[in-house]
Amino acid sequence: MSDREDHQLGGTPDSPDMEKETKRLMDEAIAKEFATSDTDETTTAQIDVTFQRLQTRMEDLLSTIEDTLKAVGPDLDVKTVQIVESLNKKLANAGLGVFATRAAKIVKDELESELSVDDVFKPVHEVIEKSRAKIVDIIEKTTKGAARNVEQSTGSLQAKLLQMYVKLGEVDKQLEITRSEVRKWRGKANELEELMKQRENLMTQSSEEIFRMHESIKELNIQLQEKDDTISELKGELGQARAQAEQQQDLLKALNSAEQVAANYEAKVLELSQIQGQLVQATEQLGQKDDELSALRTELERITQEKMSADSQISEMSEKLALLMGSERDYQAEVDGMNTRVAELQARWDALYRIAEDDPTFKAYFLIADKTQWFQLSHLSSALGIPTVLLKRNLQKFVDVGLLEINGDRIRPRSFSNLIKDMKSSDEELIRSAQTESDEKETESIESKDSLISTPEYTRPEKGDDYEQDGR
Repeated sequence: MSDREDHQLGGTPDSPDMEKETKRLMDEAIAKEFATSDTDETTTAQIDVTFQRLQTRMEDLLSTIEDTLKAVGPDLDVKTVQIVESLNKKLANAGLGVFATRAAKIVKDELESELSVDDVFKPVHEVIEKSRAKIVDIIEKTTKGAARNVEQSTGSLQAKLLQMYVKLGEVDKQLEITRSEVRKWRGKANELEELMKQRENLMTQSSEEIFRMHESIKELNIQLQEKDDTISELKGELGQARAQAEQQQDLLKALNSAEQVAANYEAKVLELSQIQGQLVQATEQLGQKDDELSALRTELERITQEKMSADSQISEMSEKLALLMGSERDYQAEVDGMNTRVAELQARWDALYRIAEDDPTFKAYFLIADKTQWFQLSHLSSALGIPTVLLKRNLQKFVDVGLLEINGDRIRPRSFSNLIKDMKSSDEELIRSAQTESDEKETESIESKDSLISTPEYTRPEKGDDYEQDGR
């Protein structure tokens, strides 16, 4: 991927400006509420315009993210096609035949199924659509509520606006989570691409080595055939020499005349010596050919072992590739489970929020939930129109569960990270207590079983004693 695409996936360039603009619009809406308006209709129109501008800005932000994902998709498809084409060419040049076609098809199917643009970015598109629906729903509800309650007190309208700001912050956090998911998938795609390049290079080297082995085997087979032909010729010549020697011996035995023996003896002896010399030479050549044949067979066995080793390495690489594909599917299943859990928690939060938004106690909590500094109880009491003592007593339940902190006349929300640590330590203490209680019960159960099972040991009675024993 290019640097431009990385920058688009990492986040929109105008995110800080978007946040500033949103904050400015919220501040203007709050200021307009406190300012004196000429008529109620003018105030309602201003609120509608403000929320329409907020909705437009948030939809523009989501559209920017969608455009970025669309720009990344074609590049990913082109890169996948290039990898498959390169692998097809190299496997075809290696001379592997049917194995090359099947291997290329398997790699292509795996890449198309695992790196499909629709499947990779489907979770991101779903999150964007959900976020857009939530924004529209929140804007519509808040706009209707603002128009309906425009004549209510300043504190009530301020609480609604602050709650809307918190919701927008949550949407922004959800978008940040979406960006993180996109970056993670981009990293996994890069890792898979790098792994495919490594496997491709290794398979290319193995194919070249196998091709060279095939060529060597062909040459050795040709040499072996030539040696076999030469040996056959020498054996034929040896057979002819032996036949001639036998004929000469038969002729010597058939000669009854001493004169004929004397006349032909020297010639036959000379001819026999020549034949014996040829026989010795043929025997030596046959021994040399046998040695060469043994060397060629040893070389052929070595090449066969190397080919089997290369085939084993290719099989191991295929298994590793299958394992990597399985790991990626597990990661995807885990991401889907987390997205489902987030959706369930969001739905539960929306339901609880609709129930609690009209409760004065929860109104007070929502007003200070996003604060980071201490907040005066007197200011909060004035905004809600509730006595400070009653407000402090109502907020005590949030203090008890660890959501708020009260220091004199000041109050602030607790950090969620500290709250999570406290909950974890509480859960661990509860688990340890349950384990201790379970161990104690198990020990008592074992002791009771021992007391029930144990019986008096049987001893052989002495002579003359009764065979009955106490306890039997």
